[in-house]
Amino acid sequence: MQRFVPLDGAQVPQRLVQFGQGVLVAVGGGEPGAADLPRCGRNFEYHGEDPLLSGIMVAGELAGTQETGVIATVKHYAGNYQETGRFTINTVIDERALREGELLAFEIAVERSGVGAVMCSYNRLNGPYASESRYLLTDVLKDEWGFQGWVMSDWGAAHSTEASANAGLDQEFPLNRWFGAALGRAVADGRVPTARLDDMARRIVRTMARVGLLDASPVPDFDAAESYRVSQRIAENGIVLLANERGLLPLDPAAEHRVLVVGAHADVGVPSGGGSCAVDPIGGNAVPVDLPPGQLPVMQPIWVPSSPLEAIREEFPRAAVSFADGSDVDAATGAARDADVVVVFADQWTCEHYDVEDLSLPREQDRLIDALAAVNDSVVVVLQTGGPVLTPWAGRVGAVLEAWYPGHRGGPAIAWVLSGAVNPSGKLPVTFPFSADDLPTSIVPTSQPIEMTGMADPAVDWSPATAFDVSYDHALTSGYKWFTGDRRPAFPFGFGRSYTTFEIGGLSVDPENLTAWADVRNTGDRAGAEVVQLYAQLPDTLGPCPRRLVGWAKVHLAPGESTRARIDLERRLLAVWDTASRGWRRPAGQAVFDVGSSSAHVADSARASL
Repeated sequence: MQRFVPLDGAQVPQRLVQFGQGVLVAVGGGEPGAADLPRCGRNFEYHGEDPLLSGIMVAGELAGTQETGVIATVKHYAGNYQETGRFTINTVIDERALREGELLAFEIAVERSGVGAVMCSYNRLNGPYASESRYLLTDVLKDEWGFQGWVMSDWGAAHSTEASANAGLDQEFPLNRWFGAALGRAVADGRVPTARLDDMARRIVRTMARVGLLDASPVPDFDAAESYRVSQRIAENGIVLLANERGLLPLDPAAEHRVLVVGAHADVGVPSGGGSCAVDPIGGNAVPVDLPPGQLPVMQPIWVPSSPLEAIREEFPRAAVSFADGSDVDAATGAARDADVVVVFADQWTCEHYDVEDLSLPREQDRLIDALAAVNDSVVVVLQTGGPVLTPWAGRVGAVLEAWYPGHRGGPAIAWVLSGAVNPSGKLPVTFPFSADDLPTSIVPTSQPIEMTGMADPAVDWSPATAFDVSYDHALTSGYKWFTGDRRPAFPFGFGRSYTTFEIGGLSVDPENLTAWADVRNTGDRAGAEVVQLYAQLPDTLGPCPRRLVGWAKVHLAPGESTRARIDLERRLLAVWDTASRGWRRPAGQAVFDVGSSSAHVADSARASL
């Protein structure tokens, strides 16, 4: 009794080691475990640097998935802040930073979505493996948050029978090395209570019934055309306009331009992330690769067959559009001299199990962009990356778009933003630094690598003895909270331009009713959308309280139109986690609230007593 609903759409950043906070979610994925449990849908992964943003985005995806009759899974719970050495790393982080960061994101996602399953991570957290942590699986998740679903291990992340089962692990995934017969013996011997086994089964069957997997209803029809439309709409809303100071964009779709498209296989498709966030695209990989023996297909670059080149030709029918693959910088530069506009695509492939070596674009793409900008004043850079990258050329090009991994309709989504058919309104969920030296951690701690082969082999030892600690002393001030005072990012968290302009003001805040209001007016000549963001600086009566996002509202306005936007506040972000009382406490005193269009932009401020 399994339902499979193809999920398509833009993927958002997967990997951001340097900022060390966020939540990673998977909607489904994988093969049935030893108990032949129901599979779920496609994977969706998100790694952001703000717990409120992470939790709310994840909750919507999880809830939407389960409405289709598919059990959703949220992961990696918890402390999976880097992929390098993920089987051996011990993440060391204090409880307040953990509760106000990643665990708050999970808490919001779980309570708002009713998610059916939680997948625990490979790493250790403050000593025990996540799969053996009673603090994570039982004390916090099941007892405090009231989670009614079940906990499964990531692939090979179980390391014991008795310790895992008694800590709260309900399913070993995808094998039965530690559960199955071994669990039966542990129950028979009294090492695992029968009540614990009953609880495992109850949680699984109860979730199957709640989501509808025990019903006799037929599998819903898959509407491919509607799925494509939704995919493009998601991609359009996710594209971020990072730079456009010269007003190069939008390009006139009726102009007889000579347009040169360069790089990143833009003639055939758009990239997808690897590992659990990989999309097995309709039509196959647009850039086929020969897999080495034993290599999982999802651990190789995948290109979704949605050609930006063809979409640009369709959107700009009077333009003469040509293509250069960018492998020969001199050839691309020569062609750029004769073009009216150059649209250069740059990519960065990210994948689970691997962290990016640094934040520079790979394969000397920075050199390519510099060379093109040196011979043409009208260069548009379209980034297709799994996270933030360095942009040393940003001041020398005409415009910069961040398109992430835009999915099955990524080509048309990008083309429509270039032409202005879509006015970009996306905002950055992560901070783009000027330099890796501006980050609290610029080098990924390493240990001996473990190859991603033999994952289906029960003889493979996934419990290596070479553990190593990584301390997140800066976790409370990670991400945009780190960029204060003289630390300035290239593009701040929450940032994103538009083809129109907005004016924000008139802030009023009511902390008791968890509501704020702000006036927003479209002062430009195009319809557009603005994301009004509210940040709070709490009093430090209970300890340091970094300025944090507490709510936001997205408004759509016609030229000249105004509205008074309501912003709902998250109550836990007006408090701090008190380790002594094991609960949330509001610090006494006056809080300063800032409203604006990014973490670095303050349009108006107000004070309110907590």
